[in-house]
Amino acid sequence: MGLLELCLLSLLSPQAPNDSAPAPTEANRPAATQAPAGGSGNERELLAAAEQAGDKADAESLVRLAGAEDPAIASRAAWLLARGKDATRIEPLQRVVASTPHATARAQALQGLLRHHDVSSLATATAALEDSDRTVRTLAAELLGKLRRPTSIEPLLAVLDRTRSGGSPGTATDVQAALLALHDLGATTQLLRAATAIHDGKAEGTGESLTFLLQGLSPKLPQDQQLTLLVALLSHRETLVRRFAIGRLAELGEASTASALEKRLGVEGDELRPLLEVALAQVRKDHLQPPSDEFERAMNNARGLGNAALRWWNGLSLAQQSIVGGTPILLLVVLWMFGRRRRAAAAAATAAATVAMVQPSDEYVEQMETEAEELAAEAEQVEADATEGEYATHGAER
Repeated sequence: MGLLELCLLSLLSPQAPNDSAPAPTEANRPAATQAPAGGSGNERELLAAAEQAGDKADAESLVRLAGAEDPAIASRAAWLLARGKDATRIEPLQRVVASTPHATARAQALQGLLRHHDVSSLATATAALEDSDRTVRTLAAELLGKLRRPTSIEPLLAVLDRTRSGGSPGTATDVQAALLALHDLGATTQLLRAATAIHDGKAEGTGESLTFLLQGLSPKLPQDQQLTLLVALLSHRETLVRRFAIGRLAELGEASTASALEKRLGVEGDELRPLLEVALAQVRKDHLQPPSDEFERAMNNARGLGNAALRWWNGLSLAQQSIVGGTPILLLVVLWMFGRRRRAAAAAATAAATVAMVQPSDEYVEQMETEAEELAAEAEQVEADATEGEYATHGAER
């Protein structure tokens, strides 16, 4: 659960409850062990004695103090109980989670259970997933992830399902923790359900955690199931999830997904549309296809222009070739025609590489048709000029 600990470091690090000013009789004790000023005198005395005893403090006394009316005393007592490393503290901590009315005390007790992560805490953590406090629910989900019991998958999914009916404002750390716990539990067959719950729900800040879950587990699905999942994710409300789905479909390169990718072109935003176009080209195998008809026509016209010049040249007698070869203007025309042919071939190759990446727009296709027609007209004009030149040469000889 390293990722969750990084995301929620300030929340998951055990913290001593804030203390009020100590009573005068406690002035010589360190500030970190001073008891809160609230509560009855007897409760403050019991808490002070427990702090003096440290790890040897009586667990039952701390459990009772964790249920005190004053939340500061209750939280302090739960913190002291959670500090103990002895396994005998596990059961008292479970009782604090189940019984104290104070959310801060329940959170302190769950942090203690996380330190032990004993399987006997499974029922306590499962019940805490329905706690009224988000911090408590978050810690409970993390504990279930550490316990690695498959029976926890359904309760964790229920956390996601409950977001459909609303939730508290702000980052849903409990949903984040549930998603990461599902990853640790290997809930591969529940990915679509989890993603759908997040899509339909109102939890905030869940895109990264859901993407982490999908990245880790979706490759373990059979390919047909994985493709079904990825296609469904193309319309997910979380941008990171859509980005993952598009990229993964491009990696798989399955031609059957081209239709789904094409449908997204008309609705996807500017941020992901370039990636979507590349993925579409990848699944279509466009980089292996011959150029489109428009570019093929342009190349054919260029070839026709060169061939016409060659036929004209080969039809001349040796004397005529000598005359033409000695005429600078006609020689420049021949060189221009061959240069034009090379430039047209290079342009066609560049255009073909572009087409391999993205599908050309209608406007671009029309432009290519116009240019190809102009090139064909130029070729016909050059051939006509060459014919007229040939007639003129014969006339001069006569």
